[in-house]
Amino acid sequence: MQKKKKPGRKPIVLDHKEIQRLAGMGLSERQIASALGISNSTLTRKKHIEQIEHSLKKGRAQALAAVSSKLYENALEGKETSAIFYLKNRDPDNWKDRNIVETNHTINLGEIINSARERIPGATQKIKRLDGQEDTSKSSFLESKDSDVSASNSPTKTET
Repeated sequence: MQKKKKPGRKPIVLDHKEIQRLAGMGLSERQIASALGISNSTLTRKKHIEQIEHSLKKGRAQALAAVSSKLYENALEGKETSAIFYLKNRDPDNWKDRNIVETNHTINLGEIINSARERIPGATQKIKRLDGQEDTSKSSFLESKDSDVSASNSPTKTET
């Protein structure tokens, strides 16, 4: 007589040590799931189990601690690259490559255009102000520009 099988899927048993080892190697959760032969959604669903979540966090923390420790040792041994990297990341205010200078400028375009009017006679433009009024004190810039262009294109006589 054969034994009856239970209905449903077989339970998925995850090795917590293997999850910790893979997480410590820097693998993403998707890569860990693939290495364990399960789908990403299965691992995501199983993360609510405290032991699995703990294994993921512990593996990542142990790897980070090991690399940080080695970086610190190399920096103390006088290896320049390690020392520079360590200092830039641990004390960025005092050890950085670039100084960032922030400036705030306010530009008043009306003043700039009026200044240009004073410097270039005859080059004026109607300015629409923010309050809805128009500055119509002189002819438009395009009209004066066209007259300058036509004047420059006309032949001139020179005395010889």
